[in-house]
Amino acid sequence: MPPPALLRHALAAALLAAFPAQSAPLPAENDYRFEIRRDGAPVGEHRVTLRRAANGVEAAATSRIVVRLLGIPVYRFDYRSTSQWTAGRMTALDSRTDDDGTVTSVSARAEGQSLLVTGPDGVAKAPPGLFPTDHWNPGVIGATEVLNTITGKINRVTMTAQGRDSVPTGAQSRPSTRYAYDGEMRATVWYDDAGHWTGLRFAASDGSTIDYVCQRCGPDPALAERPQ
Repeated sequence: MPPPALLRHALAAALLAAFPAQSAPLPAENDYRFEIRRDGAPVGEHRVTLRRAANGVEAAATSRIVVRLLGIPVYRFDYRSTSQWTAGRMTALDSRTDDDGTVTSVSARAEGQSLLVTGPDGVAKAPPGLFPTDHWNPGVIGATEVLNTITGKINRVTMTAQGRDSVPTGAQSRPSTRYAYDGEMRATVWYDDAGHWTGLRFAASDGSTIDYVCQRCGPDPALAERPQ
């Protein structure tokens, strides 16, 4: 049975600035759906839904993982978060994680020139424009800090472009740029030319490989222009 840290890492990596937030326009409405695989075997699903809100965009993310041994569930992980975005910046976030029976919550609110984060370890003040570990927003590219929506901690990271790949995205593949996270979070993430999140990969603590394989990654770039 994989340790709980394996799944916590999965969601912390799936659930993530040199580029200012304003440089990456937020899509008004999009849907993302990924199959979560461990060493190629499906273990769960991750979804993100973006919708117009009164002052900008609301993002809702959910993840569900069930690890089975001989067909019997031996580990469960459930995650939900909602966040509000105005002018390209996150103004509020609420998340709830049920890690095989251990429940934690994180909230964040923009107040003045700071982001106040409340998590299991208490309250912390973060800089404005901080991105959460949800990955759907391409404005995170080049970030030096991200908000871990499971632990409530501010993780220090570097993010480096590594090349181009053709990434499976449901019906077809999309040319995407590959970026590597390093530091307090390590992962590989892909974005297509329109800024849509198309994939995620990282090594789990037990040595297995976790992949987020796109089933739907926003609109097909051949059918929709990038929102402005």
